[in-house]
Amino acid sequence: MDLVEIGWTGKSHGLRGEIKLRVQDFYEEDLLEAKSILIGDPPVPHFLEYVRGEGSIIAKLEGLDSREAIQLLSNQPLWLLAHQVSEREAEPDTPYDALIGFTIVAEGYPPLGPIDAIIDYPQHYLAELDHEGKTILIPLHEDLITGLNESERILEMDLPGGLLDLGKE
Repeated sequence: MDLVEIGWTGKSHGLRGEIKLRVQDFYEEDLLEAKSILIGDPPVPHFLEYVRGEGSIIAKLEGLDSREAIQLLSNQPLWLLAHQVSEREAEPDTPYDALIGFTIVAEGYPPLGPIDAIIDYPQHYLAELDHEGKTILIPLHEDLITGLNESERILEMDLPGGLLDLGKE
């Protein structure tokens, strides 16, 4: 049985056994169309009496008619069966993910790369690559990127001097 984790259950809502659901945005439509959900780890199936979504999502589960009964399901992972989930194209994690595999060319440096991964730091993105057996990180910023040759998979950059010397004694 293939499952997709779509979010978490929240606190009980009202006195009649309703529960708040915290669902990732792109699964909301799938949840609103579902007849059943799975809650917990291990997942336990529950039939839905109704789901309403006006801002926050509130659900009523069959057979659970009191606040006390529903509180046992609070703060649990929320699942749908894989066939209940619409197919979506994978979205890149960063705006620079398309550069994985490119070689960096910069004046004063040997060709660097290929880029193995893009790392997302709070203030900027870094290209991770191996150079002479060491992992190095190159800052990716639009001010540093001077050109892109997609056919040859080359990223042209204007890099400050000394990047390869960082960490050397």
